Amino acid sequence: MKNRILLNLILAIATFNSARAQTDSTLRIFDSGFGIYAELGMIPANRSIRNELSSMNIKPFTAFMGSVVLTRRQESPRWFSEGRLIAMNSTNYTTGKNEMKAYLAGIGIGTDGGPKLVNNPRWNLTIPFGVDLMLYRLNIKSDGQVTIGQLLQNPSAYSPVRLLTANINLHAGIGADYKMNFLPNINEKVFLSGKLTYQQPLLGKRKWKSESVTISDLSSLKLNQIYIQIGLVFFPKRKVKS
Repeated sequence: MKNRILLNLILAIATFNSARAQTDSTLRIFDSGFGIYAELGMIPANRSIRNELSSMNIKPFTAFMGSVVLTRRQESPRWFSEGRLIAMNSTNYTTGKNEMKAYLAGIGIGTDGGPKLVNNPRWNLTIPFGVDLMLYRLNIKSDGQVTIGQLLQNPSAYSPVRLLTANINLHAGIGADYKMNFLPNINEKVFLSGKLTYQQPLLGKRKWKSESVTISDLSSLKLNQIYIQIGLVFFPKRKVKS
């Protein structure tokens, strides 16, 4: 039900934006830039999978999520949009040796955008919404040390187990850009940009898969979360054609 409500909301906003774009001549005047963001959040709903890993004497990944996001931004006085490249990681903080540990990571592409509620010489206030296509990997391995003889005699015993799952994540939130005069010789403008966003997966329960089989008894990854995003957006000066 939550997925359907969020999807309908995003589709309704996208339809409204498309209709406005056909009549808003300012959309034809846009600036292009690039950004780098850090996204920080929690995925606390995965207690069951962490408990299952612990029961197998595997140190589970933590609830903390961190991502580095590279973006390509385009904006007009009323609207903005961003293409996203995402590298996500949930760190395993344990330091014990000779034990199995689970590491969660993800990569993906996405899009983000929406209207500007405020656009003045110092601030943008935005309503961003969008979608990300993500592939996640659960890597289970030992950080212990062995001799070369042990490894050669039984290499499969020390090979990591890699499980994969994918999802489509919808997101919506609120954002603000603080406009700075940073390195004016090379930049038209620079934004210190932040967002508070809620993420909801679209596909529900997805099974983990290895290279050849599907895992039947490991809990699916729950990706609904609130996260913050902060970073810098640069708009380089355009070269004047002679």
